[in-house]
Amino acid sequence: MVVQKVYHCNNEILEWKWSSDNELMPQHMWTSTFLIDGLLIDAGAPGGVDDLRDFINSLNSKNMVEKCVITHNHEDHCGGGRMLQKEFKIPVFANKLAISLLREKKNYPDYRQMVWGVDYRPFEAEVLKDPIKSKSSKYIFDIVDTPGHAPELISLVERKQQWAFITDAVMPKYKMIFGKHTDIPEDISLIFQSIKKLYDFTKGMDNLLLFTSGKGVFKGRSFLKDRMDEINSLHLNAHRFQNEANQKGLLNKQLLRYVLKKMFERENFVGILTRGGLSNKNLIVSLLEWPME
Repeated sequence: MVVQKVYHCNNEILEWKWSSDNELMPQHMWTSTFLIDGLLIDAGAPGGVDDLRDFINSLNSKNMVEKCVITHNHEDHCGGGRMLQKEFKIPVFANKLAISLLREKKNYPDYRQMVWGVDYRPFEAEVLKDPIKSKSSKYIFDIVDTPGHAPELISLVERKQQWAFITDAVMPKYKMIFGKHTDIPEDISLIFQSIKKLYDFTKGMDNLLLFTSGKGVFKGRSFLKDRMDEINSLHLNAHRFQNEANQKGLLNKQLLRYVLKKMFERENFVGILTRGGLSNKNLIVSLLEWPME
């Protein structure tokens, strides 16, 4: 079974959310696509391709998708790209760094297969040019490189409307990240730099709306400022507890266990479920690899 929801974020933006209803999942994990005047941002997960097809078929001629932009190559954002191309003749665009990744087969862990499905179909995307316009040219989106979660990750910002489609570039809370030993080698220092880039890029946008993938819509640049403050605090604490561990003569695994206990008490259940792929420990390691200025 699957769960789908369609939201009108406002009169101009349609959000289609998809989640597997797998009973083994402790909670729903959502991915989003956004449709704005014929421009579709992202193409969902491999497990949701049939449902995405039904969604596209349900659109009237006024709302029909003219083109699709993939924000990054992770399976929950590009799973329907080939279907859009082959069945609807919709051109699909992506950052030049993502082109070679999208044409490759994907081999991702079983816990993500359970969440997003397994049958990813590679495809050949076109190189995205900055800026990109919606179907009627009513909206013009600037492309902002926002690496950290993925090297090729982009965000789309519509200056006049004060919209920023940030998908996975910013999380509502930072407790864990994917490790560098995985196929999603997240880097908290790059994530911080990308959030700061978005904060600087959106200066003067007092009514900014930030659209994330599956995690809601957030209002105001203060959301970005809060995330920067949060990461700065985590960075400071990680190094402070590392110094304490060094003074106690703790090294390597003992040091990491000490910092983990001080910052989070214990490893999150997700860290255990993913066998360390997505964990508190990965966040601590990335924070400690980021030197203090």
